[in-house]
Amino acid sequence: MMKLKNTIIKFLTILLIFELLIDILKLVIPAQIQYLEFSYVFTIVRAIFFILLLKELYKHKVKFGFILLTVLLFPIFIQIIQIILGNIFIHFCPQQISDSDFQGLAGLLNETQTNNCPYPTRFDFFPYIEFPIFCIKQIFSDKEFSYFMGLFFSPYIFYFFLFFKFCLFMVFKENSRNPYLSFIPIVNNMMILKICKLPVSWIFFLFIPFVRLFWFFKINKRLSELQNINPSIAIWMTLIPPIFYGKLVFK
Repeated sequence: MMKLKNTIIKFLTILLIFELLIDILKLVIPAQIQYLEFSYVFTIVRAIFFILLLKELYKHKVKFGFILLTVLLFPIFIQIIQIILGNIFIHFCPQQISDSDFQGLAGLLNETQTNNCPYPTRFDFFPYIEFPIFCIKQIFSDKEFSYFMGLFFSPYIFYFFLFFKFCLFMVFKENSRNPYLSFIPIVNNMMILKICKLPVSWIFFLFIPFVRLFWFFKINKRLSELQNINPSIAIWMTLIPPIFYGKLVFK
């Protein structure tokens, strides 16, 4: 228990230092350049931290409930750190001259857009719930498929996707298969069929809409038996795999 506590503290400290370095970088890099060129780089680095944390928690054999809470709180904790640091660093932002005194109320309302200060100072629920819903509406109603990227990088979808891929990676590893094949579409399903000792020809049924759910259920039921967990979880593994595939690894 003490080792687990030390591991969590170590990762939180590293994450705090990383966010601190980002805020320092924002002081010397113009906001428009930072948003265009570095936003996804920062996301990738945070993703690496997240995967390393999952790896350490896997070594400590934590329970599924604990790991699920970790995935849920990880992006929220990042935003809390950003808010705390943002309220400190906002005082060091270079302020541009505002002409609000000459524009009346309209100038006051627009003043916050002229200070060029990209530090969050309050908690924002928009990326967690509203933004994914907005992206889905844009994709299906207006056929704006460019919003797929925004949907994917919304915090919970992104981190649960990483969690799912990590769990699949470990399932392959525990069953003496090349774990890197878990990242290759179609091939990973074929390997799961081999792990479950089921006919590889079933792969063709997995391409049929709706019908594929029945075959995935049978595969997940067999997979849960091999991993020594209750087969009844197979229904949830079929319907919400990014969450419940974690039961295969964190038992």
